[in-house]
Amino acid sequence: MANNSSSSSVASRPRHILQLSTEEKRRFVDSFDRVFTDIDGVIFTLQHNVPHAPDGFAALQKAGKPITYVTNNSARAVESTVRSFAQVGMEVQKEQIWHPAQSIVHYLRSINFDGLIYIIASPKFKQVLHDAGFQMIDGPNHLIEDTYSDLAKHIFDKSPVRAVVIDVDFNLTSTKLLRAHLYLRHPDCLLLTGATDRLLPVAKDINIIGPGPFASILVEASGKEPTMLGKPGRPLGDMLIEHHKVSDPKRVLMIGDMLAQDVKFGRMCGFQTLLVLTGGCTLEQLEAETSPDLVPDYYADSAADLAKLFETLVPKAHV
Repeated sequence: MANNSSSSSVASRPRHILQLSTEEKRRFVDSFDRVFTDIDGVIFTLQHNVPHAPDGFAALQKAGKPITYVTNNSARAVESTVRSFAQVGMEVQKEQIWHPAQSIVHYLRSINFDGLIYIIASPKFKQVLHDAGFQMIDGPNHLIEDTYSDLAKHIFDKSPVRAVVIDVDFNLTSTKLLRAHLYLRHPDCLLLTGATDRLLPVAKDINIIGPGPFASILVEASGKEPTMLGKPGRPLGDMLIEHHKVSDPKRVLMIGDMLAQDVKFGRMCGFQTLLVLTGGCTLEQLEAETSPDLVPDYYADSAADLAKLFETLVPKAHV
């Protein structure tokens, strides 16, 4: 049995899409009807645009594969994201973009939520919920005195909060977390998380702490099971499957640059997975990964490799 397990582990290692045989490339292309893809680290990063990545997505569209862009970045407004796409020559409609703020609105509406929300998030994230008609409170958004009496004035509150939402907040403080924790003591108060990335790649070989560890503090302190509405949350996957009327998840290809967010999300939802090495994961990290939940089906140096793959499948004209 041990030998079988070992051989199975070797067989499950991901294949580079350009190292597939011509027949394997055809089977790969024919094996999915729809694409869900990350944005940051796949098409552009904080520092630069990924060279020729738009060509890969143009090839997918030309092949009739609808594309939905599923990002954990709610600190950037959808309109801004559409403009960023345009700057790299991609025409993307805002309806093609899914992000945690939008997912949380969708979820709250699905459960007919009409209570008060305490929110820890960016101004753009808050605006999405405000525009959707939800009532929110936040803060404190200023420094408090270093005394327990002043702390108590800012964290003990009788407002009837029935949901705590946490996402990226560049002005997060311990005071906000303490206040959120106290709201979560109410048995009917929900805990909703957006992005849960533990690390955020911001430059080559440089990661910063993401929102995940802070959300984990609330999960551990409150003992509540969070509803994860960013990648790799299954509730997000269920929304996408329902919204796009996906009947067979295996015929969806999930593209991303992060093992713990994108690949895990795809695996959890039953999608095929393609990792690109232009963002949060190096080839060395991929080769060292052993968890089946984090190992993709395929990998590529870049999304640009998709264009190269399709080129190899186009019959050459005889002159």
